[in-house]
Amino acid sequence: MAGMKILGWGSAHGDRCVSNEDMKQYVDTSDEWIRSKTGIGQRYFAENKSNLDMAAEAGAKAVAHLTPEEKSEIDGLIVATFTPDMATPSMAAEVAGRLGISGKVMTLDVNSACSGFVYGLVLANALMSSGFRRILLIGSEKISPMMDMEDRRTCVLFGDAAGAVVLEADPDGEFEHLEGTEPNHDILWCDRFDPNIRMAGQEVYRFAVSAVPECGEELLRRAGRTVEDVDRYIFHQANMRIIRSAVRKMGISEEKCFLNVEQYGNTSAASVAVALAECLERKEIKRGDRMMAVGFGAGLTYGGVLMTI
Repeated sequence: MAGMKILGWGSAHGDRCVSNEDMKQYVDTSDEWIRSKTGIGQRYFAENKSNLDMAAEAGAKAVAHLTPEEKSEIDGLIVATFTPDMATPSMAAEVAGRLGISGKVMTLDVNSACSGFVYGLVLANALMSSGFRRILLIGSEKISPMMDMEDRRTCVLFGDAAGAVVLEADPDGEFEHLEGTEPNHDILWCDRFDPNIRMAGQEVYRFAVSAVPECGEELLRRAGRTVEDVDRYIFHQANMRIIRSAVRKMGISEEKCFLNVEQYGNTSAASVAVALAECLERKEIKRGDRMMAVGFGAGLTYGGVLMTI
């Protein structure tokens, strides 16, 4: 399948850095407990930023890599989020307004929780096969208002952030994808009128430690590749133990696995997006490299892509 190349990238996060020590003012916890269970050291809360603010900031950084002509040819804008500021208009339409992107451009949101950005990559690739030229894809979440700050099982996990990439069709590129859903409402959910995230942590962990490596191995099999053929692995930054379990099961060199969960916590649909943007910004991945990204989340959903960038 023809692939995509990344023309621009950017990321943003909440305006308040909240350390594990800071979390002690809300719940009975400690830095040692949080790190040992999750690998998280801090997270960002968007106290004075909306989800739109972060999405637009990340999107603006991504678009800044483009020439004016390239920006004018963006004909798709997708935002992966489950925490939009409003029911309508979509976050994507609002970002388009902020960034001055208008005219013949399709804007839509994707709600697949932590799998959202990966699903966005699949959707963008499909749209390009039908004629779209350039797509701005953003993963952005403002989760902090949706947390029960008395529930230490969940409130220490999440943070607010956004990541963005500008994608262009690449006929010579490589793109393989795999998605799946195992419907289960009772393990991870957030009611519309009682917006507190609820999660059965052990059940989510059991799902993730099997779904992530199985998805990754199947992607490699379909593409006719080995673990050594991939230059960078970006797994959903939910929990260090889950990531390390996938690394062990797949036989991946840890040096090839990008990690930033310690700095951001779980940012849901922004997770893979921010990690990818940081990889590119730090030049830890370059044009022509092969990347695997795998996400998993509420639904329960999972999905992965193997692509050259």
